[in-house]
Amino acid sequence: MGVKFILKIILYIIFLTPRLLQAASDLELDVTKLSSESISEICPLLIDKNGEKIISDVSFSNEKVLLDKIPTENEPRRLLTTTVDNYIAKSNIILHKIKDKVIEIPDMAKKGRLMHKLNLNKSFLTKVFNDLYSKRIEMNSTFYITKFNGEAVVITQTKLHENELHIEYVMSDPDNILNTVLNTEGAIKRASVENIRSIARDVISNNPSITKMKSYVVSPTLEANYRRFGFTEFSCR
Repeated sequence: MGVKFILKIILYIIFLTPRLLQAASDLELDVTKLSSESISEICPLLIDKNGEKIISDVSFSNEKVLLDKIPTENEPRRLLTTTVDNYIAKSNIILHKIKDKVIEIPDMAKKGRLMHKLNLNKSFLTKVFNDLYSKRIEMNSTFYITKFNGEAVVITQTKLHENELHIEYVMSDPDNILNTVLNTEGAIKRASVENIRSIARDVISNNPSITKMKSYVVSPTLEANYRRFGFTEFSCR
């Protein structure tokens, strides 16, 4: 993992509390052991105005964006760049509103947790924005986007390393981070679960030479989702 791994650790040290750092895990998944049921599509869970969970009648949709062409020749790449740029701006607005108490969160622990999530998410968005916006072509880099009602909810960047697919960054719509943490109307749940399933479906269908997926996971929620999917800890030997 080298330099990339070290850069990630620096980001985590900057933006995460010691408690969250202790929860970070290196995970891997044997793709060959996945069943068709485990990678099937799932329905979104929404939070209504009463704070109750309801199953959506509208399904998630998934897209794949490659960096195989420069932005001027790659419309999906340009559109994703715009989305990521908008999410960075939206992150700044939400963070300022929390700091200025326009968005009031009496529970200080929840407030701190939310701000850490937003800051870390923004740092990942900023990193991938530079990759997307540049004229650099990366044949081994792929973005997987899970959408609801046409809007991106989860964006994941992956890198192919021989027969392994490494999950580099998992990012979310900052509005959905806010709504999910506060359990308020408009929250869309299960997007990260559908996202990892969509990645697995694509790997099995279009790149069967990939036998393992790996990820350095820092979010307890994402780690729980990945472990339920079949990821387990691995150690570098």
